Amino acid sequence: MLLGSSQPVTLEDNSMVKPCDSSNIQIQDKIVIDRTPNPPVHPVTLPVHSNILAMRFRKALKTNKITVLQRCLESGYIPSDSQWLTIISRLHVNSALNCLHLARTLSTKCVTVAIRRQHKKLFKEVVTRVDIIPQSQIDVLMSVPAYYLEVCLNRGLDPNLKLKNHRLPLEHACAHSRIAHIEILLNDTRTTVSQNVCRFMIRQTKQQKFAEKAIELCENIVPDMILEAIVANVTSALCSIMSKLETNYEDRPEWNEITHMLRCPISHDYSADLVKTPINNHYYDRVQLLTWVRSKGTDPMTRAPLQESDLLLRSEFLSEYAKSLQQKIQELDKK
Repeated sequence: MLLGSSQPVTLEDNSMVKPCDSSNIQIQDKIVIDRTPNPPVHPVTLPVHSNILAMRFRKALKTNKITVLQRCLESGYIPSDSQWLTIISRLHVNSALNCLHLARTLSTKCVTVAIRRQHKKLFKEVVTRVDIIPQSQIDVLMSVPAYYLEVCLNRGLDPNLKLKNHRLPLEHACAHSRIAHIEILLNDTRTTVSQNVCRFMIRQTKQQKFAEKAIELCENIVPDMILEAIVANVTSALCSIMSKLETNYEDRPEWNEITHMLRCPISHDYSADLVKTPINNHYYDRVQLLTWVRSKGTDPMTRAPLQESDLLLRSEFLSEYAKSLQQKIQELDKK
């Protein structure tokens, strides 16, 4: 068609160009995005890695390669109970300690092995990593150095667990004169102290230094224990016994008679180490009276001349003194 003509322009297919009709446009559905995380690219990586660590650890444990063992532990490998037992019992102490430093918790089985190894630092590292000390270990702990018992008591082990021989640990320690064990058990406020233990300690020369502490912890002190302390010549035990009995008997006349026999007129303290003057029936602490006589040469009560050679020794009057004291104690118990 000629330029400037009034006729409409046509396309090749003779269709007319028409304005856009929005009603004819179809709107597409909204796009939904799947946010589910994609599965791992290599799903077998973790199991394979774990198996490799286990294999390396087993091999290193057999060949004592501590560096490899540490790397495996640092990488997250958790040894089995049997492997920990091997580490604690067979590896060099320093190697075992390096491994233990990387452990979080240990089985209670490890405690037994650590006790047998008897290395203090190694044992302490093991104990700090178990949840509880097995009660069954008490028998073993009474047969090894006392340090191991002390660590376990501090970790919560009951000091009053009965042994296989049905004795309490303190009774067993006394019977076998395990001095260090006795001291540790008495330092634990939970320890039960029986009257029999107190009597045993009073009689045994090596254990007499513990008698005072044992009597303080015992809840069953009776008057006839006074005589035992006198016969055994243990002043510290006597003082402890009198202190515990005083509240119950101080208003009784028999008690005043007993205290009169036991108190030294010079120091006014109780004493089992006695001497006597030939002039009167007063009994004195040996050290106190000897000091007096050597410095003043007189009887403390009468001021009469008195020499050291005039004094009656404990062995010379103990039998008569003990009978008199026993009679007064029996009278005290009757009422």
